[in-house]
Amino acid sequence: MNKIIKTGLLTTALVTSLLSTGMLTSNSVAKAAPEDELNTIIHLPQQTTVVRVNLKGYVFGLRVMKANIVGGLTENSYSIRADLFTSGLGALLKKFQIWATTTGTIDENGLNPIQHIQQNLNKKNRRVEMNYGADTVDISIVPRLGSQGKPPASQAQRFESDDALSALLNMMMRGCRFTGEPCVGTISVFDSKQHYLLRMERIGNKYIKQRGFSGETIGCSVYYVPVSGFDPEDLPSAEEAATPVKIYLAKFDEAGLYIPVRMSYKISVLKAVIKARNIEITQH
Repeated sequence: MNKIIKTGLLTTALVTSLLSTGMLTSNSVAKAAPEDELNTIIHLPQQTTVVRVNLKGYVFGLRVMKANIVGGLTENSYSIRADLFTSGLGALLKKFQIWATTTGTIDENGLNPIQHIQQNLNKKNRRVEMNYGADTVDISIVPRLGSQGKPPASQAQRFESDDALSALLNMMMRGCRFTGEPCVGTISVFDSKQHYLLRMERIGNKYIKQRGFSGETIGCSVYYVPVSGFDPEDLPSAEEAATPVKIYLAKFDEAGLYIPVRMSYKISVLKAVIKARNIEITQH
């Protein structure tokens, strides 16, 4: 998979770098999804905290990516939608548009996804749906992928992992609800094909001043660790495996979250930076 695509999706939604490789192959953006489907972002029960984050991504100082994320949280449930757009950068980054949604429940042990949908808006219009049952996850990929990796992810790995958007929320809730400190531990992720781990290490505090946010943050190195469901050509090189995405998390007490406000990835001559340009938190 293209390095910048992987980095952009990881640092934006952590998520979908992390979508199936077959979804990220077109240079053209097709027509938008039906308006009624785009508008079903989240259903808001009473006492919901709604978080909206707008991010922009830069490579070599050029703006090449935009992402909009909206999430609704209650004491025991969550809904998230992410929309990702890239403008393309020659051979380094294809032009594409993807949206994804997730709904689930929250308990003392963590997040429990109920349904995850991701839609690529290129000429293939590949759509992924994952529906979670009592002990298994039903996966639909249309049109289907040519491979499920060598070896493919096991049924247990698929069911016991977070989907990509739930993984993002899992990271944001650490230090507020699931763990005593932010940026600790490992998050297990399954994206409909690939099963991987996000391993986190603290790198110290940093004051960040940028358009859209100014304040203290906690630095977090996130390492991408493949486990199963990968074809040989999708595995990271030794340099890529050893190079983390650096994510700077700011605590927002009103939401009970550590929200990523700045993310960066530098490998060889490549440097990509993603910045939060707007953060809104409201109570319903």
